[in-house]
Amino acid sequence: MSAPVHSHHSFEEARAQAAEALGFVASEIITIGSAKFEIPNPSLLDEDQQSAVDALDVDMDENWDRHEPVKDGERGALKIPHRKNGVPINYNRELAKALFGEQYEAFKAAGGRPNDVALIWSRMNQEMAKRRLADSKSGGSDSDMAAVPDAD
Repeated sequence: MSAPVHSHHSFEEARAQAAEALGFVASEIITIGSAKFEIPNPSLLDEDQQSAVDALDVDMDENWDRHEPVKDGERGALKIPHRKNGVPINYNRELAKALFGEQYEAFKAAGGRPNDVALIWSRMNQEMAKRRLADSKSGGSDSDMAAVPDAD
């Protein structure tokens, strides 16, 4: 028996169907007038977005201000509120800039807030966690799993 073949007219359509099959939302699309803002699922970032988010995370890890470590050989925790060289820096704003790039100012002008991205990503991650808990095939499931029989 051969595997089913799926045909799509766009990569967006293919991503949306794959996300639905896996039980998560591919994107949150907000349309305001003629402007369209897409907050993609963190696992579906495009190449530029992923590179920008990775660069932000590396910068935060390597350059943002930290408290003195409690134990020798460990790194101190990031200072809250976040800062870099003593200057306050907002992770959610930098994350929104990484996602929207040149569209960031239009996102803000349309009423978007950097925390909107974090809020939507939290909801997406929560939905995925619930899905995993409910999936009897998932290791994180609260369903009873049958023992695997010994090999012959």
